[in-house]
Amino acid sequence: MQTIPNVRDLKNILVLRGEGSLGDALISSCCYRELKKANPNLKITVACFGSAVGYLRAIKYIDEVYPLPIRRVLRPNQRWLSLIWHALCLRRRHFDLVLDSSEKPFKNWTLFKHIIGGDKVLDCYTSPVSLGKVPGRRNEHEQVILEQLGVENPSCLYELPFSQEHLSRREDFAKQHAPNGYVVLNPFGSVEARTLDKASFLRIAPDLVLRTQLPVVVPCMPSQKERVEEYLAASGKEGQAFFMYPTRDVFDLFALVAGAQLVVTPDTAVAHVASGFGKKSIIFYNTYSIYNDPDNPSARIIKTNPASVNLFPYDKFLQALEELL
Repeated sequence: MQTIPNVRDLKNILVLRGEGSLGDALISSCCYRELKKANPNLKITVACFGSAVGYLRAIKYIDEVYPLPIRRVLRPNQRWLSLIWHALCLRRRHFDLVLDSSEKPFKNWTLFKHIIGGDKVLDCYTSPVSLGKVPGRRNEHEQVILEQLGVENPSCLYELPFSQEHLSRREDFAKQHAPNGYVVLNPFGSVEARTLDKASFLRIAPDLVLRTQLPVVVPCMPSQKERVEEYLAASGKEGQAFFMYPTRDVFDLFALVAGAQLVVTPDTAVAHVASGFGKKSIIFYNTYSIYNDPDNPSARIIKTNPASVNLFPYDKFLQALEELL
């Protein structure tokens, strides 16, 4: 691309999400709102996969979500034929701009973009300015993209929608089990190395109850229910100080975190949900950088052994808890 267009001159754009995780989708969610504010007539289509699909469909600034045949992670030399087929389908839409901020140099993804947009692709490799490797916090990456498209003073606040039904469900739960408030303790990360095991859970949870004088609520998807039940049963305090909160979708999670007094989690989407609501947070990172740092002054980071978040300095956890109370 020789010249970056101004967003006000565009009518129909495609945003490519090369990351399937919810956390990455949350970080980029500001883009759709700010683009739409700058040009209310702009039609925004997002091609994505994984956990991002259901979440992005709920963002009112996106006109269409186009699911890609990738389950969770985009890898090199993956799904060449299906990507080419979908690229040809999208090419027929004649987008004014194909925007990609995912920094995926894979040949399959590069060809996918080129088939769709040709010289209309804006990414961190082919644009006149570098959109990647931005110093500072992660969502400055999105801010640079917006500014290059002519969006003035873009806000990088995340979009975290949930319905009245999700709110009512959380309020009913809180009235029954946590009328004075609660702490969200999420043990699950994107991979096992970022997941708190039973021993870590049983070490952390009692101190949370003792020092906050609030019950601990553990959110879980259906696939995680059995593991959470095992953790709570081992604690001996299930139904007294520890409670499970089954989440039907990501919006149940949003509503639960929105009402929490404190959020404790390993590096995962929950860290960024808490950041979006400005919640006090303690976050365990086994791999830490500015690109996964939550943009939240109320967060305390505990750097763990790279092999596992379960290998962490317990005194640092107690110190972080003391600072936030």
